[in-house]
Amino acid sequence: QIYVTDLSSGMVEDAAGLLKSSGRDFLTFETQDCQLLSYEDGSFDVVIANHVLFYVKDMDRALGEICRVLRPGGLFFCSTYGREHMKEITLLVQEFDPRITLSEVALYEQFGLENGQARLEPYFSAVEKRMHDDGLLVDEAEPLLDYILSCHGNQSEILSRRQLEFKQFLQKKIQEKGRIRITKEAGIFVCRKA
Repeated sequence: QIYVTDLSSGMVEDAAGLLKSSGRDFLTFETQDCQLLSYEDGSFDVVIANHVLFYVKDMDRALGEICRVLRPGGLFFCSTYGREHMKEITLLVQEFDPRITLSEVALYEQFGLENGQARLEPYFSAVEKRMHDDGLLVDEAEPLLDYILSCHGNQSEILSRRQLEFKQFLQKKIQEKGRIRITKEAGIFVCRKA
């Protein structure tokens, strides 16, 4: 039995819409807050949180709840990224206009590859970090522009009247090198409950 959960009921509904039609009767979809789970102690063999923990307001409460619902010997997998993740995009936008910030909060400082192990070790008997070697090669300006505009910083405000100029800037950068390589510094922590 697999429980697919999210704090957002809309995300749960979207997931259910995508997966229910496949006849997967072993899937249950529920809106849950990882800081206050409704499941009994020791309910799960595995808990997975992909790029979630850096959004949690009370990390200690969330990790306590995850431990509580895991059975002894259960595994917790949580992915995150590090300080170098997509650094080239930040450098590009700041070269164009140094006032641009792509995020109000550096999420990797909340829970990232650099500090995740120390945050997890008080709750689990074993914590192992596994890195995922990856990167992006971008040879078109439009998808890169779309991504930049979707970020949670001040870029939309600053670029609103300069989008064409910024797109031309990106195209020039791509033409100079043929493509832009973007670092993806991502990984996962594999944690075992005693």
